[in-house]
Amino acid sequence: MLRCACLLLLALLGPLPLLGQTQVVGIRDLNFGPVIRGVPNAVAPTDPVRSGQFYVRHRIGGSVQLRFTLPTRLTRVGGGGNLPISFATTDAVAQGTAGSSVPVTFNPNATQTFNLVTSADFNIRLGGRVSPAANQATGSYRGTVTLNVTFF
Repeated sequence: MLRCACLLLLALLGPLPLLGQTQVVGIRDLNFGPVIRGVPNAVAPTDPVRSGQFYVRHRIGGSVQLRFTLPTRLTRVGGGGNLPISFATTDAVAQGTAGSSVPVTFNPNATQTFNLVTSADFNIRLGGRVSPAANQATGSYRGTVTLNVTFF
């Protein structure tokens, strides 16, 4: 069996407002779980268990720019192989925590800016897909997803 996970990293950029008003937290790693050789496997950004998740807090009336650095392959833990990974134009979803907030699907391969109108905080969920070869080496595979956040 192959086990695949992407570690989530955070990077903050730009001028920061008062302490306590701005926060970025990695909540959950993107996790493909067991993968079968030769069988592509996808995780939807709406998956409540396997999608990667970040929490972002700023201030109502502010803007938040998101830019992901996404891997194109996962590396076998212990060496000996790579596993292709890709992210489609609908593999990211952002949703505020206010009751009136609706999910916004976006392309994690492109920079995205959100204006915070009804909620000061929101969650970002990330999905993706892996494409193991028919002769893919068994074991665990890992990669790194980096989220760069700029606050305005």
